[in-house]
Amino acid sequence: MQDNSIEEEPIGCIVGAVVQLKTQKSSDEVRQQLGKCEGVEIHAEDEQSRLVITMEAATSKAVLKLTEAIQNFDGVLQVTPVYQHSEDHRQEEQPGGWKWR
Repeated sequence: MQDNSIEEEPIGCIVGAVVQLKTQKSSDEVRQQLGKCEGVEIHAEDEQSRLVITMEAATSKAVLKLTEAIQNFDGVLQVTPVYQHSEDHRQEEQPGGWKWR
């Protein structure tokens, strides 16, 4: 029997991460792929082929799936989460809506 309680947890997650690229040449391609991911923002990039991103999702399981998907992008060497914040902010008047502080 599969436990689906994680899928419906009333906790939203925000994760800050560093994405290490394989080469500087892969930067544009990875940026395009990240731009297609809902809840992902790129905040900085350095000369050592690293991107600073945030990921926002409705559940911790969704953020984990997003992290794994980014890790599998062609051109990504590794994704290193450096910050995570979780909060219960489900709005009853707007089903499925989230309100962050």
